[in-house]
Amino acid sequence: MDPTRPITVIYKKKGTITIEGTVVVLDEDGRVLTQPETKRPGMIKLCGCGRSETKPFCDGSHKK
Repeated sequence: MDPTRPITVIYKKKGTITIEGTVVVLDEDGRVLTQPETKRPGMIKLCGCGRSETKPFCDGSHKK
């Protein structure tokens, strides 16, 4: 990942919120959340539909 490249956030109305770039996800108490393995390093997907069992991360439940 190029450190000079900006972080990119891609929002899909009925699906995921994809973040490309190095980010740290914290819970409401400031603890770092362990991110699940992804197919592409440097990319995480957050739940945008509310159905995921692994919130705040997407588990693909929006496809059902």
